[in-house]
Amino acid sequence: MSKEKIILSFVAITIGLVVGGAAFYFYQSTKVIPKEQQTPITVKPNQSPLPKVLLTVDEPKDENVYTNRVIKIIGKTEPNATIVILTDTDEDVLIPTTTGDFSTTVTINTGQNVIQITAINKDGDTNTIVRTVTYSTESF
Repeated sequence: MSKEKIILSFVAITIGLVVGGAAFYFYQSTKVIPKEQQTPITVKPNQSPLPKVLLTVDEPKDENVYTNRVIKIIGKTEPNATIVILTDTDEDVLIPTTTGDFSTTVTINTGQNVIQITAINKDGDTNTIVRTVTYSTESF
């Protein structure tokens, strides 16, 4: 094939694509969709629902390093709730005071420990807070 035929082929393909694209654009821009075929789109903001059970954990703080194996868990919830504390090695069930305060102690293992504190109200609604703490005897 000669050089002119190859160039002419590329020019013809380019012109064909431009003409075809323009025709498709004009067709789409003049197309009318009847009202009965249109469906409205509603966008709701992404909001996380508020927990139905109040739960705050004052101690332990997340990602803390402790030099004692026994640590305190202190927090507040609704007075009629039940508190379930799960660690790697233990489960503990607490009933808060009439003001909703609760506290207990747990023993943690060497290294990283995950503590899951869950409040369950009388309707069965739950709220969970997870704390990761580390036990280490090394000085930093």
